[in-house]
Amino acid sequence: MDSVFRLILDCMFIALRNATDVKFTKVRLISTGIVLFIFLSKAHAQLTYKELKVQYDSLWIFKNLQIIPVRFKGGEGGPLPGHAISSKPLLLEEALKKNKIKLQEMQYEKGADVNWLQVTNHSKQDVVIQSGEILDGGKQDRMVAETQIITPGSTDYVHVYCVEKRRWEDKPKGFKTAGVANSELQKTMNVKGRQAEVWKEIDRQFAVNNKKSETYSYLELYNNNTKDDSDYIRYFMKKYSETDSIFAGFIFLTANKIINTELFSTAELTNISFKNMLTSHVQTVRKNGAPPKVPLARVTTFMDKVLIDEPGQKIYVTTHGKLQVSDGRVIHLIAYDDE
Repeated sequence: MDSVFRLILDCMFIALRNATDVKFTKVRLISTGIVLFIFLSKAHAQLTYKELKVQYDSLWIFKNLQIIPVRFKGGEGGPLPGHAISSKPLLLEEALKKNKIKLQEMQYEKGADVNWLQVTNHSKQDVVIQSGEILDGGKQDRMVAETQIITPGSTDYVHVYCVEKRRWEDKPKGFKTAGVANSELQKTMNVKGRQAEVWKEIDRQFAVNNKKSETYSYLELYNNNTKDDSDYIRYFMKKYSETDSIFAGFIFLTANKIINTELFSTAELTNISFKNMLTSHVQTVRKNGAPPKVPLARVTTFMDKVLIDEPGQKIYVTTHGKLQVSDGRVIHLIAYDDE
């Protein structure tokens, strides 16, 4: 995040903290508009067919999940301006356990802001916070809205969504990582981008699973350690370790459905994120999937919309996914099929 963007975010949070109830909504809308304008004007994609190749001849299939790798044509992706991605970056879970990073809620006069956390990296390494990670604690549990790289010694802000709508404690608990949201909840977050829609999707999943809850915490819905989950994870992690390709990301499919494609600007980010991506999709296909049977022509049509060129990519992903940008460069692209 460059200095101008950081300054505007700082001003936004100061305004949010000081706003009264009536003014609060107006300030938030204006501030969000400013941030969105800067985000879109700075977005510059480097994830197209010019740099990437879809490996349609290297399909990975296990039970209800099919994965198609997407690799870099040369190298491992370009460097990230301002983010070197140290050779041994810390993942959020490890950083929290070692007290190398501090996550805290943003305070204003009426309480804490549901959708933003402040993060400070006390370590000498980059810390990678991954989109879809679940944070257990605070005044309410949260889900990370976008992939971020927190550089050593820096303080930044993390966009999150609440995933526990009926708990709001006066004294917050410390945050800890608690797995990753399934691909259905992440799609709601990435495409609709509204807190109310996230809560609505969690309600839907409680109803489908015939479960009720006092707080409707997403964490009550899923046990990520079932044997079936482990079988999926073990198979695909083995496939991943056995290849020498330099991956930019993957396409995920089940039954007659293209779930999504997730792409990263560097092989290191893909490597860091692969297990969480896999876990997210396994949670979905284990219960709601079927043996994959998506025609290859349909997959290529979908990927053409995503990768054909930068202008087309930006138009498509704006309504069918999310572009996550750092210093003017796309670091994480998530796109969904429109069928």
